[in-house]
Amino acid sequence: MDVLNIFFILNNAFFERAFQIFNPRNSMYISRSNGMLNNDVLVQRDTLINSNTLVGLTKGLYTEEELAELKKCS
Repeated sequence: MDVLNIFFILNNAFFERAFQIFNPRNSMYISRSNGMLNNDVLVQRDTLINSNTLVGLTKGLYTEEELAELKKCS
């Protein structure tokens, strides 16, 4: 299961940082030698934990609209 596809985009700061880290082209998920998946960089448990930490880094940047969306999810 591709866990990254189920993350809720909390705000623009979260999206921008997650895009930098998890973009397949930037993070070498796509092999530059054959264009296939690079097995050496498959998502590990630590990566998922760190991506969850991004939520905490952007808590002070939520708009009222984003907070309302989060409240609907809980």
